[in-house]
Amino acid sequence: MKTLAIFGDSYGRKDAPDIQERSWVDFVQDTNTYNITNFAEPGTNLWFSYNLFLQNHEKFDKVIFLVTSPHRLTLTSPKIAIYHNQNYDSALIKLGHCSGEEYKQYKMVVDYYEYIHDIDKDETLHKLMVADVQQKRPDIIVYPCFTVPYLNDTGLYEVTKYEDEFLGMNHIVRKEFYNKKLRDSRNCHMIEDNNRIVAEMFLNRLSGSHSEIDLTSLAKPAKGLDFYYQSKWH
Repeated sequence: MKTLAIFGDSYGRKDAPDIQERSWVDFVQDTNTYNITNFAEPGTNLWFSYNLFLQNHEKFDKVIFLVTSPHRLTLTSPKIAIYHNQNYDSALIKLGHCSGEEYKQYKMVVDYYEYIHDIDKDETLHKLMVADVQQKRPDIIVYPCFTVPYLNDTGLYEVTKYEDEFLGMNHIVRKEFYNKKLRDSRNCHMIEDNNRIVAEMFLNRLSGSHSEIDLTSLAKPAKGLDFYYQSKWH
């Protein structure tokens, strides 16, 4: 059995226990072709995955590296009491729902984004890390979670977006759920049928065949927003 490492964010890691559906990682595991070690962690920035890749990729026959979006923070200080993986939008919402030390730390995150964060620098470093991963491991499967111009593939978020359109989910509605302290319950942000389609794409690529996600073949969600957005936030 070949060894497979997966690096990435919540598109590579089942995050919410509330919906008992299978993820694309589960479907790959079901083939009994690969012994999988999953280094993905929800909400992490690219440096988190890149650093783990540098330390571990040589131990594995195959590697899938999911490229998360830029402008995220993974906080590593032992003094941090809030969730360690942050972005501006979620930190700004959570700032309005906390007090005491949590408030101070969310305020620190928001202030960083509003006064210090360098957008151009972050996006440039993002591309450089992706290029370095590809150079160090030419056989790697690099796949974007969010569509970017320097990677040819359709981002996995497009699957989520397809589902969201049928669910009536948009930025305003999502914020309303966040303010109720509820978040996406879908495994890897996709329903089970679409996780199966993504798994087939990765299995084809792992076997050496080029494969793409056909957005026209995606399944529509069978249930409503209250089912797919029932998980408590971190």
